[in-house]
Amino acid sequence: MRYDEFTTEMKDFRRRVIKADDVFELVKEEMEQGRISRDQLLALVCDDPNLFSSAVVKQCVDGRLLDRQQLVDNGIDPNFVEMLGTVPEDVLPDVGRIDGIGENTTEVYLWGIPKSGKTCALGTILTAARSVTVTRSFKVNPCQGLLYQMILSQIFQRENAYCTLPGRTLVDANFAISTVIEDLKGKDHPVTFIDMAGELFCSMLWNDLNMTDQVTDNHKRALQEFEEVLITRKSNNPKYHFFIIEYCEGDNKYKRFNQDTYLEHGLRYLETRGVLNDANDGLFVLVTKTDLVGRAMDGSIDGETYLVNFLNEKYPNFFRLLDRCCKDHHLCGGKLPLPIPFDIGEVCFQNFCKVKTARANKIIEILMDPPRAKKRWWRI
Repeated sequence: MRYDEFTTEMKDFRRRVIKADDVFELVKEEMEQGRISRDQLLALVCDDPNLFSSAVVKQCVDGRLLDRQQLVDNGIDPNFVEMLGTVPEDVLPDVGRIDGIGENTTEVYLWGIPKSGKTCALGTILTAARSVTVTRSFKVNPCQGLLYQMILSQIFQRENAYCTLPGRTLVDANFAISTVIEDLKGKDHPVTFIDMAGELFCSMLWNDLNMTDQVTDNHKRALQEFEEVLITRKSNNPKYHFFIIEYCEGDNKYKRFNQDTYLEHGLRYLETRGVLNDANDGLFVLVTKTDLVGRAMDGSIDGETYLVNFLNEKYPNFFRLLDRCCKDHHLCGGKLPLPIPFDIGEVCFQNFCKVKTARANKIIEILMDPPRAKKRWWRI
């Protein structure tokens, strides 16, 4: 059964699931009240394998609301069904503070709120760098983020590998991964990936709103480290800034505020602290989970136009401010950067993935081609 064949009741149920705090309890109640049948539940899950988390699907299987074999018979990859019960592990390496960024390297900053897909995006990009598709070789230097890189490499092992996606990282976890990427022509490209804590955006927002009671010692440490790396001890290296934005249905709020609010205040904080003055080497908007875009399109417009319209609707304040920053600071030729669609592969039950590096390969190509990084009108 396809989505356009669903009954009104099924579509209403799906909308309630997206907003529910306790999804399994909602499913049980709907079935007990006779508002949805087992066959309809199966159709919903198989039409959108990311409607439920792996934990909820496992609860439904254990409660005999769903059947493993029926999931497979209706198109769910048997490897994902076999993985049910595997719990996502948090990525919590205690590696201390970033002790400075070395010279003669390109600094690649990843900015995004918690749950934006930033960690998974970085994991897949590093996997692409390790592959021999767009690079000849890849090595990681001894650095503060070495253990973090090793953990991500164990999760995102290779193309077509099945994995359980990582859980949360520490509130004050900033990581710097020093690498050397050799391109297919044999030229070395020193690149340092700096994954800044998602909770930094919370700190920036709370400072703007004078919500100081929300700021913990961990938040203060993360913010202090950011100030040291990018302001008081900043290097003269080229700097690329990637803003990671999640494509999602609904508001997807985090600690009372939506992504647009966090991103707007975070961008304003970066501007006032002078960080954007160094962003003319490359400024990008990376939209994660765009493998879900096809579900929402009706075929009347192309994917890029749909994505731009979606972002303007969901993130109006962030993009208005970004547009003004590009003009004021002469970033991206004074024009708003086009969004880069990104996905990490085939994701199922929200927590499992079959890794695909096609999108990540393009990011590596950009990093190895500085003139291209300055352009706005590229295509991926």
